[in-house]
Amino acid sequence: MPIEFIVNGDAVNEPVTADLIARSIQSLDGDGDSFAILAREAQVYMQTSGDIYNGFILEYRNGSESEHYVCTNTQLPAEDVIRAMQRYLENDSRWKTDIDWETQTFDYQHVGARKWIFVGLFVALGAAALFWQFFLAV
Repeated sequence: MPIEFIVNGDAVNEPVTADLIARSIQSLDGDGDSFAILAREAQVYMQTSGDIYNGFILEYRNGSESEHYVCTNTQLPAEDVIRAMQRYLENDSRWKTDIDWETQTFDYQHVGARKWIFVGLFVALGAAALFWQFFLAV
């Protein structure tokens, strides 16, 4: 299956390249939907949400909930997100060590309500977009 690139909920209908990733991340301005997903398959992907002004949240999932990770820096600069996604695309494993990751947990007691709502919405949007692209798109 070819890699899928989704920006603001829309599948990109051109070959995914390092340049396309850079342009797409730099275009995220925080208005409305402001996310990108680079998917190898339905539950194997890297995704980001945020904007170039305030930074990004970056996550990756490797098949199961227990293998869902989030970057510890929740205001990651666009350059770091671009580099990570480009390396993910190229199967260059340095993306795993260039950024500090932690297992994504959903603990209401340790995450502020506002952040939890954002993270939950981000995960739900990502899952919905992937479901749409892989199972419902014609």
